Amino acid sequence: KLKDRCQDHICRNFEKVSNSADFCSLSADHLSEIISHDGLDIKEETTVWEAVVRWVEHYKEERWHHLPSILQHIRFNLLTSDGKTAILEHPLVKNALQVSEVTR
Repeated sequence: KLKDRCQDHICRNFEKVSNSADFCSLSADHLSEIISHDGLDIKEETTVWEAVVRWVEHYKEERWHHLPSILQHIRFNLLTSDGKTAILEHPLVKNALQVSEVTR
């Protein structure tokens, strides 16, 4: 129950939590769990993307390879076409997706 209450708090206050120093210490699995939660309270999905970028860039060398799996949790259907393009053209995404294609 405590974990559920913590998760609910994070989801209700995602924007504030995602800007905290502790946010960057999350594991890739926990980050994915949070951003895919149905109760995530955000005004725009770009908020999630910006948080993911901060998380990856905090330890870029160790985290960029998680990006393809994390991107699956971004709700692209809630983004404008410009928002989708901005994400897909971002250097982190382009590099991660190229490596992902090569390693398949």
